[in-house]
Amino acid sequence: MRLLPRIFFFISALSILTCLPVLAQDATGKITGMVTDPSGGMIAGAKVAVTNITTNVSHDTTTNQSGFYQVLQLPIGSYRVSVEMPGFQKTTIESNTPLEINQTLKIDVQLQVGQTSSAITVESNVSQVETENSATGGTVIGQAIFELPLNGRNTLDLLATQPGVTPTNPSSGAAGNYSIGGMRTDSVTYLLDGGLNNNLLSNGVVANPNPDAVAEFRVIENNYSAEYGRNAGGIVSVVTKSGTNQVHFTAYDYLRNNFFDANSFFNNQQGLPTPVLKRNQYGGTVGGPIIRNKLFFFFAYQGQKQTALDLTRGKVNTFTPAEANGDFSGTPYAPKVAAFLKQYPQYQANPALAAQGIIDPARIDPVARNYFAK
Repeated sequence: MRLLPRIFFFISALSILTCLPVLAQDATGKITGMVTDPSGGMIAGAKVAVTNITTNVSHDTTTNQSGFYQVLQLPIGSYRVSVEMPGFQKTTIESNTPLEINQTLKIDVQLQVGQTSSAITVESNVSQVETENSATGGTVIGQAIFELPLNGRNTLDLLATQPGVTPTNPSSGAAGNYSIGGMRTDSVTYLLDGGLNNNLLSNGVVANPNPDAVAEFRVIENNYSAEYGRNAGGIVSVVTKSGTNQVHFTAYDYLRNNFFDANSFFNNQQGLPTPVLKRNQYGGTVGGPIIRNKLFFFFAYQGQKQTALDLTRGKVNTFTPAEANGDFSGTPYAPKVAAFLKQYPQYQANPALAAQGIIDPARIDPVARNYFAK
């Protein structure tokens, strides 16, 4: 009987994991193309295998009567396309362009006449111009996420690298963090691995994985398909990393310490020390195969410890009621005021009062007088 709760938990977790691929919003891409013979004629019935290079997971299909093939819902990554047909050499094309979120790669294959046992492998650079998908947007890939500086390690700060994306205006009163194409900041749809990642109350982002856990993310600004029809302010689709057939792991500790910081101008001016800021953002990732070529795992963790102490608030001099009325006698400022009044006697006609650093109250500007009165 004690095993029943554990069995129930295992079955529930397995059910959730098996349901993940059928989420409404698609965070994948597709590969399409035409298969032809040397004369340019279409080849129907050719066997096509689209294989992920890092995981070796293959998706098979055949060409239709027009020689056309397509494989949908492919995870992001690099792929190779292999085509076989009796009477032709097996041809494999490895794409140098990785498949990105919501992208369609068009890889055409031309078969050469020959024995099926012989094979041809070529590398192909797919055109960077998107001809299959009308949506307008841009993708931030893993290399940029890893290399660009991120104070605080907030992955979504890299949204600012995309055209048409601006930070929120605090005075607008709208929730959210970014505006896409001039739209409201609370009209942006956030997706995480294809699932909705919006706060139900503020419509802002909920989960924001650390940069080492993110494979890439795509900003879709307009003209996107109906599957993304929740909000009109743009789509931010984030895809996390996946394990591969090779075990990979990372460890890091990003350090900020006031020992390395330069002091501010005003602190230096007033002889104040550097503010205390000690921040450690540490963690690691590990990924690899559970069943090679079939099932993989990836784990990421990040923690943060921070100590901040501001003992360097600048000094602001304020006027006493007597000083506000022009009387600086008996203060450290009296000599400077007296020198000023000696040079400009129109502000104090009485030389004895001028020598004490007392300004004629009648000569104080009415605007300044009203300011001090408040």
